[in-house]
Amino acid sequence: MSIKKGLWVSFGLLILCLVAGMVFLLQPSGQVSDFQKWQYQPSEKYSAPPTLKVKFFGVSTLLFDDGKTQILIDGFFSRPSLSQVLFQKIQSQPEVIQRMIQQQHLQRTRVILVTHSHYDHALDIAELGKRLPNTKIIGSSSTLNIARGGQVAEQQLIQIQPLQPMSFGEFKVTTIASQHTPPTAVNNDLGEEISQPLQQPARFSAFKEGHSFDYLIEHQGHTVLVKASTGAIPDQLKNLKVDSLFLGIAQLSRQSTEFQQDYLDQTLKTLKPQVIVPIHWDDFFKPVDQPLEFLPYLADNTDKSVKILIQAAEQQKIQVVLLSQPVSYPLDPALQSQP
Repeated sequence: MSIKKGLWVSFGLLILCLVAGMVFLLQPSGQVSDFQKWQYQPSEKYSAPPTLKVKFFGVSTLLFDDGKTQILIDGFFSRPSLSQVLFQKIQSQPEVIQRMIQQQHLQRTRVILVTHSHYDHALDIAELGKRLPNTKIIGSSSTLNIARGGQVAEQQLIQIQPLQPMSFGEFKVTTIASQHTPPTAVNNDLGEEISQPLQQPARFSAFKEGHSFDYLIEHQGHTVLVKASTGAIPDQLKNLKVDSLFLGIAQLSRQSTEFQQDYLDQTLKTLKPQVIVPIHWDDFFKPVDQPLEFLPYLADNTDKSVKILIQAAEQQKIQVVLLSQPVSYPLDPALQSQP
């Protein structure tokens, strides 16, 4: 074989290896079906409807509903594809938002609570706000500038006041300052603000974090904490106990062992919940009407993150519930079927 031909063969093999590597990195980092033991399965043995239920739509989009009032966390439904996020400007999809409003009866939503202003949390708040004129939007100044960019009425917007309880029907909501997941190469804007109304379409990088928040939700004696991001301020939650914890685990497997232990100590060990529901584990580049999958290896090792959480929870005898589809999950312990 000539030197020239040998070089071409080597180059071809290199290209094949690179292609194979990219194909692998874009595959789901594990299978949701491997965790069937922990997945919630609705039970038909209870005739009375739950007083409080929740649906999970991926990332940290959660819809709490007591039959009269709804509270929506983030409300990220449009979910642009990976190629759109990387190579195009992104925007809400009005037809998707309208379909979700109709299917989930979101006209009963009193408030949208936004955890921070990255696009996978706040992309749709302007479209939701315009279509739900009686719904308040609570968020940072950056979040409210996303809403203003979509011409949401100013009277709908409420800037976060940490530790100041607010009531919506039977719900009491308290915002708690939090910390975002440690930065990555495409997520190095922590603490940066969106200082002007943000109009869509816009690059994903225009959706600056603008500070992160947890939400404490109380309803008729049941206490819930929603922590969307894999980060915690030391001792911030030390005087708090909750019944249910919705805990973000994005990038958990890629942190140091020390970080993992501290994060789980600051959350599970401190809060002592009866039930923990992992959130922010799914591939949010997939449409909202498709079954949830783990993030691809390129973004995370979700299989490992879930296993880390399960191991820590089982050591503390905390029930883990994996919500892999938007079914109504009852937060009344008497109505929860054991996974």
